[in-house]
Amino acid sequence: MTSRTLTLARRLVLVAGLLVGPGLVVTAAPAQAYTPSAATTAAFEARVIYQINVQRARYGRAKLAANWCPDWFAERWSPYLARTWTFSHQSMSRILTGCHAARAGENLARGYTTADRTVAAWMASPGHRANVLDRGLTRIGVAAVYARGQWIVTADFTRP
Repeated sequence: MTSRTLTLARRLVLVAGLLVGPGLVVTAAPAQAYTPSAATTAAFEARVIYQINVQRARYGRAKLAANWCPDWFAERWSPYLARTWTFSHQSMSRILTGCHAARAGENLARGYTTADRTVAAWMASPGHRANVLDRGLTRIGVAAVYARGQWIVTADFTRP
């Protein structure tokens, strides 16, 4: 290639770049990750308990009482599931022993956008529905963690 041809080629590349415009090199700023406030998370958890008790009332069951002990286990399990990106139940024997409970159950959910949808999904699943409506369970603790764009929810149920 002669120097004149090389100069012409460089000019053509420059003109082509100007005609196409800066759209080739401009990138959007990264989207900010949504992080709910502690108040939003607490409201989500309270709404789960409320909706569970609405379902229990609809089927003639007594309300579940929010209790520190099943909540303690739920509050440790949801963050673990979020951190490890696993999805499995924790040991019920630990909850039975730790809460001095005669009976324990657990519901997990991931991916629902609201507390209402979370409880609706549980009601549509026979095993989860059984926990929600179980007359033998009297206490509940709920923990919700928002990770990777979705809620991870643990509801632990016990009876002393």
